[in-house]
Amino acid sequence: SLVELLARHHQVAHVQLCSSGTIAVELALRGGKIGPGDEVLLAGYDFPGNFRAIEAVGAVPVLIDLQVDSWAIDTNLIAAAVTTQTKGIIVSHLHGTLVDMPAVMEIALKRGLYVVEDACQVPGAVVAGKAAGSWGDAGVLSFGGSKLVTAGRGGAVLTSRDDVKQRMTIFTDRGNNAFPLSELQAAVILPQWKS
Repeated sequence: SLVELLARHHQVAHVQLCSSGTIAVELALRGGKIGPGDEVLLAGYDFPGNFRAIEAVGAVPVLIDLQVDSWAIDTNLIAAAVTTQTKGIIVSHLHGTLVDMPAVMEIALKRGLYVVEDACQVPGAVVAGKAAGSWGDAGVLSFGGSKLVTAGRGGAVLTSRDDVKQRMTIFTDRGNNAFPLSELQAAVILPQWKS
């Protein structure tokens, strides 16, 4: 199955398939108990849906500058942006640039930040020996129309945290899965990921 394939590739315990990468980011935030009044750090240049996802859970986006000559968040500026209200950070690998995830995770561990790693643009990439999307508390994939692996729409959240998976499951269950990836979309993704 697609769930098993993605879990094995990223070496995570849980995969939550969903309708888009943007919904995946929102689910990842909800899974981390990010909510009203919480601050979430992210790069000042990022996919607009990431800003919307932060707003959708009632949190406040706090912008951090990029590294010079790069599309990556400047990891040297993260620690100074943390306040008592800061609960999480979204880190996006954009336009072929991979963020220094060991540096991000070191800061997050010290400051108690929940990390969402947006690997939507880099399926299959490896950062410091680990699959992109497997570094944070939650990783996010997109299968949208412009992506390297695509089903036209769709997304996934990757996590090894049972509590994050449980919160996402509870939020999406409205008598059925409110944000589904269809079996047809999964069937389209499978051969692309395998090859």
